Amino acid sequence: MQLSLESVRAVMGLRPDILPGLVLERAQPRTNRLAATVLTLVHAQGLRLGATGKAQLAAANARRTEYAHLTGIAAEHAHLTVLKGAAVEHCYPDGILRTSHDVDLLIPDEDELWAAVAAVDAARPGAEPAMSLLESPGRRDWAVALTWPAPESDLEYPYAAEFVTAAFTGDNSTVPLRPGHPDNPEATQLLCIAEELFQQKPRGRDVLDAAVLMDATGDAGRPALLRAAAQWRLAPELLRLAEAVAAVPQLRCRAAAGLAQDLAQPAAAETARRSTGADRAPRTRYGFFLGRGPALPRTVVEERQGLTMVRCPVGGFLLVDGPVVSPELVDAACRQWPQAALPG
Repeated sequence: MQLSLESVRAVMGLRPDILPGLVLERAQPRTNRLAATVLTLVHAQGLRLGATGKAQLAAANARRTEYAHLTGIAAEHAHLTVLKGAAVEHCYPDGILRTSHDVDLLIPDEDELWAAVAAVDAARPGAEPAMSLLESPGRRDWAVALTWPAPESDLEYPYAAEFVTAAFTGDNSTVPLRPGHPDNPEATQLLCIAEELFQQKPRGRDVLDAAVLMDATGDAGRPALLRAAAQWRLAPELLRLAEAVAAVPQLRCRAAAGLAQDLAQPAAAETARRSTGADRAPRTRYGFFLGRGPALPRTVVEERQGLTMVRCPVGGFLLVDGPVVSPELVDAACRQWPQAALPG
C-alpha cells in the first residue's frame, strides 16, 4: 500500500505532473474531500506550504483535536464506536491526516446516546441541533446532529458531531436497517463506507480509506470481512469499493484485487436477493426544531391532537414526514406545546 501525492493524484484521475497547488484545489470539493491528506503529504515531502497552506493545515489539526476531545466527553457517558474519521485515520501512515468535516459516533443504547448528546451540547453552547427518528418493527433508532461555527473563521466548514444508534440504515427499499456492527474494527469501517454507496458514488476519500483498510485487513482478515459483508448485506457495495481501489495501481493495494474476486459470488447472491422484492424499510420522520423551551432531561415522544413532539435534552422537535412543513402545522404545535418557539 502506498499513500503519496502520486497515488492521491491517481485516485482523483489527475496527471502525475500536475502541480501540488492544483492537486489541493481538486482535493477540496465534495467529490474528493482529500484536502487535509494532500496538505500533510505536501508537508511530509518537504514541499513549501506557505502562509495559506500552514493556516489550512493548522485548521485541519485543530478540527482533529476538537473531535478527539468531544469524543472523550461523549465516552464518559456512553459505550461508543467512532465511525470513519479517527478510526480510519488510525490506519493512515504516521503524520498523514484524513479529511474529516464531522465526527460520527455510534451509540446503540438510546439513553446513553441522549446522555452523550447532552454532554457535548453543554460543552459547546450555541450548537444547532437536528434529529431524525427511524421506526422499524420492534425498535426505534435515532440520528442526532449538533452543528456549530468553526472557532476562528466563519468561512471555514462548520464543526459537527453526529450520534446514531444504528450504523447501517439501509436503502429504503431492498435493504432494511441492520443493527449492530462487526467485531473487527476494519470490517466495521469498510462496511460504513460501503453503506454510503446507497446514496452516492465512491469519492476520492472513500477510495483512499478503503485502500488503507483493505491493506490493514490483509489476507488473514478477509474471511471475517466476507462473512460480515454477507451478514450486513453489503457485498455488492464492498465489491464496488474493492474494484475502485484495484483500478488505481499507484495505491499498490494487493488486497483489493483478491477481495474483489472473492466478493463476486456473494455480491451476485445479494443482488439476486434484492431483485425478489423490497424489504420493509424503517419509517423515517424528521425533527423540525421548535427551540430549547420544550427540553426535558430524558427523551420522551408525546402525541397530542395528531401531532408528535420529541422532547429531549437539547429541545423540542415536531416530527414530520418530509422536508416541507406548513406554517399552520407549526402554529398548531406551538398551541399544543406553549414552551415551543417559532424558528427565527
